[in-house]
Amino acid sequence: MTKFIKHSFFKGFINSYSQLFFADNKIFAWLLLASSFIDPNTGTSGAIAVATALLFAHWAGLDRQALTQGSYSFNALMAGMVLGSYYDLSIAFVCIVMSAALLSVLLTVLFYNLLYKYKVPAMSLSFLLTLWITMIGIRSFGSIHLSTEGLYRANMLFQLGGNSLVSLAEKINELSIPHFADVYLRSVSAIFFQYNVLVGLIMTAGIIIWSRIAFSLSILGFSIGYMFYYLVAGEFSQLQYSYIGFNFILTAITLGGFFLVPSRASYFLVILASPLIAVLISGLSGFLYIYQLPLFSLPFNLLVILFMMLLNSRVHFKRLVLVPQQFYSPEKNLYHYLNSIERFKNDTLIHLHLPFFGEWHVSQGYEGNITHKEDWKYALDFVVVDETKHTFKLPGTALADYYCYNLPVLAPADGYISSVVDGIEDNAIKDINVQQNWGNTIIIKHTEALYSKLSHLKAGTIVVKPGDFVHRGQLIATCGSSGRSPEPHLHFQLQSTPYIGSATLKYPLSYFITREGTNYQFHSFTVPQAGASVSKPISTPLLQDALRFIPGNKMELTYKENGKYINLHWEFKVNAWNQTYIYCEQSQSSLFFVNNGTLFYATAFYGEKKSILYHFYLATQKILLGYYHHMKIIDHLPADEFFTGPLRYLQDLIAPFRIFMKVGFESSFTGIDDFYNPREINIESKVTLHGLTGVATKHTYQLIFKEGMLERFVIDLQKEVKCVNS
Repeated sequence: MTKFIKHSFFKGFINSYSQLFFADNKIFAWLLLASSFIDPNTGTSGAIAVATALLFAHWAGLDRQALTQGSYSFNALMAGMVLGSYYDLSIAFVCIVMSAALLSVLLTVLFYNLLYKYKVPAMSLSFLLTLWITMIGIRSFGSIHLSTEGLYRANMLFQLGGNSLVSLAEKINELSIPHFADVYLRSVSAIFFQYNVLVGLIMTAGIIIWSRIAFSLSILGFSIGYMFYYLVAGEFSQLQYSYIGFNFILTAITLGGFFLVPSRASYFLVILASPLIAVLISGLSGFLYIYQLPLFSLPFNLLVILFMMLLNSRVHFKRLVLVPQQFYSPEKNLYHYLNSIERFKNDTLIHLHLPFFGEWHVSQGYEGNITHKEDWKYALDFVVVDETKHTFKLPGTALADYYCYNLPVLAPADGYISSVVDGIEDNAIKDINVQQNWGNTIIIKHTEALYSKLSHLKAGTIVVKPGDFVHRGQLIATCGSSGRSPEPHLHFQLQSTPYIGSATLKYPLSYFITREGTNYQFHSFTVPQAGASVSKPISTPLLQDALRFIPGNKMELTYKENGKYINLHWEFKVNAWNQTYIYCEQSQSSLFFVNNGTLFYATAFYGEKKSILYHFYLATQKILLGYYHHMKIIDHLPADEFFTGPLRYLQDLIAPFRIFMKVGFESSFTGIDDFYNPREINIESKVTLHGLTGVATKHTYQLIFKEGMLERFVIDLQKEVKCVNS
């Protein structure tokens, strides 16, 4: 219990407050905590409920991470604050609050398990049910009394802070501000079950600090609801004098920026949802009035759950993108989603590779001018050429004169051999066989709807048969000139069915290199163009070994700062989802990465942004594991990584509609001691900011690999970090 109090209790306590907005921001959480104590009864009761829920959940053995996030205690917080705003504090009342907190934990688990299978969040349903049950029960408890302290709030404030606090609170609440602003601020404060402009100002400031997108959504949602009341001549007292106006605000933030990636479509959804909230408020208020129960957040809960069910039932996903990875910030949800789309926009489930060794030439690409037409337009023809772009050596009259003839043909990816055609003789040069158009062919099944076909193979060289399983890069035949093939070449296509004459399928190759003269360019998840000289990336053992961070191994690092040597310990780990990551013990930070044999690239970072591990995350955004002199590898980082200040706030506000701030990454090879048997390789990487004022370099890194390991890396040409594998 002592360890829980030390490490998790206080985190869970403060996070319970920000969880009311689905946020993960300490400043926001502290502002919310402070604002709850503007009414001491409300604040005290809420704090008691949170502490009780956390201790009970820990004692019951619930998930520690969920406890730290406040997932089991924020419902208790809301129930406690409502009860504290309604009833006098007393020993009996504290017992009621603690009982309500226990009940809220039980109901939170219940609703979570009931709704999880429908992919629907439990929201704050346990708060509502806990509150209604408790309030009905309190009616039979004679020692629990309704609070009259709201009538004497000025006296309470005087006792707490003297005349200055009384004067400040009264002046703020009596400010002559536009009706809309007044109702908005009071509605924000109602989220914490108070109806106070001062509380509203504090909470609104917290929302702006946490998320500019959330603030704009809150204004939009409330504005539409406000205008709807005006249009239908609704009862404005429902917004002004009851705790229900916040339903518009929470619905807008939750749908527009938390569960959905902020976008034009999510903002439009908020416009559609806000009038529905007004209808639910009016309809449900009348129903609950019969039982003398408060409405509170019921409209918000029902509408969000209904919309989430709708979104999970879709078959088309062009609009309203559900957040793939939750960062508890609308900005982070948006920036990281856009960055992921940019980095992996054409990534495929099955990674297909070039089906040969060495460098070949694309003699005909997609929609070619010879045979790649109609249903068979998505295909590639490969040949081998010399420096003069000829496909043969003189005299060029025999099959053996052609450079690609009888060269190995490889499986482009793992799969089962579906069909094999063999025994068709190669044509004489310039002759073709239209009766057996495809010639000798192999079809490989990679998934149920993805097959690769390799044609015009040399008769008698096919070494596989139907039903065989082949691995990527495995020899399956050699290149020939059978079928409709006037000279030796390899025909390669993808298709969704297993037949010889199937229509082609547009599908990218995972990684390949193109060369123009001595200049190399790296390509990922795209299709080679006609006329390109292409080859598979060749990995360098030195880089492969140095960046093969095997889970369970460790690395010791040393660097000098302010005249002192600082030692770090990094451990390589893998989580339950088979994601590999580096954990820094000192900064308690984690860097998630992928090493797929062709690339080493960072995928996510969690922790201290001043740490050495964070700089390593930036330095290794994308590193090719094969040395190509001066070839540049381009990548992108989320826009929220570096930009700060007024321009960042402006970008956040308009980010769902336009991005003008971007963060670029570039790595290139700058040195090697021996091209054929390298013992040392140097890589330089840099991070650049692209904004309204142009392009600026933010960080520059040097990575030095030696003797099969990362020997050291240099940060901004100043701080050198030495590494030792252990």
